[in-house]
Amino acid sequence: MSFCPTPEDLPRPSRVTKIRSPASPRRAAVAGKYIYIEGGELAFGNGVTTVYQYSSSTLSIDLSQDWVNATVVLQSTNKPSGTPQLSYPSLWWDERGSIFYSGATGRTSYFDSPKPPPSSLWSFKPDGTGSGAWAEVLPAGDDAWVNVIRTAYGYQASAGSTALVLGGVATSKTSPETEDLSRDTLQPGLLDFDMRTRRFTNLSATDFNANGTGIQGQMHFVPSFGPDGLFVIMGGNNASDHQYGFDQITLYDAASHRWYNQSATGNVPRGRQEFCVAGVNSTEKTYEIFLYGGDDGHLGPEAVSYDEIYILTLPAFSWVKVQYPPQSPRGGHTCNAVGGSQIISIGGFDVNSTVYLGQYDDIRESMFNSTDPFAQGLGIFNMTSLAWEDHYTANAPAYVQSELIRTFYTDKYVTPPLNELFKTTHFTPVGTSDSNSTGAPAPNAQSSSGHDHAGVIAGGVVGGIVGLAVVAGIVFYFYKLMKRRNAAEQNQSSSNGLRTPVHPQAGAAQEMQVGSAQLEGQGIQEMQQHPSEMPAYGRFREGYDREARHELEAAQRR
Repeated sequence: MSFCPTPEDLPRPSRVTKIRSPASPRRAAVAGKYIYIEGGELAFGNGVTTVYQYSSSTLSIDLSQDWVNATVVLQSTNKPSGTPQLSYPSLWWDERGSIFYSGATGRTSYFDSPKPPPSSLWSFKPDGTGSGAWAEVLPAGDDAWVNVIRTAYGYQASAGSTALVLGGVATSKTSPETEDLSRDTLQPGLLDFDMRTRRFTNLSATDFNANGTGIQGQMHFVPSFGPDGLFVIMGGNNASDHQYGFDQITLYDAASHRWYNQSATGNVPRGRQEFCVAGVNSTEKTYEIFLYGGDDGHLGPEAVSYDEIYILTLPAFSWVKVQYPPQSPRGGHTCNAVGGSQIISIGGFDVNSTVYLGQYDDIRESMFNSTDPFAQGLGIFNMTSLAWEDHYTANAPAYVQSELIRTFYTDKYVTPPLNELFKTTHFTPVGTSDSNSTGAPAPNAQSSSGHDHAGVIAGGVVGGIVGLAVVAGIVFYFYKLMKRRNAAEQNQSSSNGLRTPVHPQAGAAQEMQVGSAQLEGQGIQEMQQHPSEMPAYGRFREGYDREARHELEAAQRR
């Protein structure tokens, strides 16, 4: 699934009539009035022959103009010689430097592919017109690459001056150092890239899970909560058939190097991989993360049911499912929140492939060989109406919660889950668009340290609570009255209209410092105080053979 190739991407059949492009995993990020799309694989045909190949150009779409997905023009920028041509690439936005970084992660294509390039980091400087210039900033051999190798399929995101990569695998297609690997090998740890110094640091991630690794999930930066925002990590798997559940959400504070584990409730999605996420803050001072698509590692008709959208609403940490009939599942796509209340889904391969048993090469081509129901591979989802559309609207109003989410907060009472961490908030003013989900808290964001927000769902619905506006003397009076009655609840009024009764029994979670007893009322588990550094290269753990995975699964089912 994907969108129509540009002329630079189509050197062969002159009469293009069909297909998915850029299909396989790409990255996309917003800078200024353009969304830039990097990496991936594509397929196109002339009605007789289908051609499969990797993308060799950087694409962009103008977000300052209205457009329809079938006719929008994608601008293409050729890459200079030596630029890595990768699927699952990194694409990290440095807002202060106004540049993207790419090349640190990814693998070469399975289609018409060159040898894996040496580990190197490149920058792309947008020129404001949808094009830009590529330049090598950390060449192979630079001492920044000591103890660092390129991986693929890891969780990654960027914000401010920090880019993170969690886990991933090294394969014969990720770098020359691993070209002789016969099996993909899991890469444990958290790779932290400082955009100011252009240096990498390897940190332990054993507080993510016992092995400190995973693949094919998502990391998303939420700028709205915490002093410096939080990285939210979800989904994926351990390089086997075990998919991580969505009932536990991992959060990472890059400023303090602390890990947190938070339970999530509601209509929790099934475990999956190769899905996409995009998020935005609402006018009601909540933050919604939209999850779309993916699969559980099995292709064919049983993957159709994964054509679905779930919403994780913060600070409630509750899942809500968008109801629509599944028809066209996809995996390996990318999603970005743009234009106030819109999400653009870009590319992806068909997990309901017609060939899902047999040789992996045949299966892989089949995943690219169907016509994408989204014209040019571009789907636009309206976050307020909760409907798919074929057009993008520039200058759309700010995201307003859908009725589904408003009903959730109306019908439920919530209590603060992250306490001190969630007291500080950053919400862009109403009427502006928070379109770059990888950005740090915006300079003009409104910060507060009050209890505007609430989190874990309380054990039961608490009734009979009336909002009060009180002065200091009345507060004291009610405090004494409530104390005499031994009440478990205290009425508060929040600026965003959320009712937040203190409910110390139901829903009260705990914070745990490593090596210490549990402390009540913290709403989370704090999983690490001080990160430990670890070497990167040479710390592989034998994983699975990705080339043969679907083939082995097919054989088992036979």
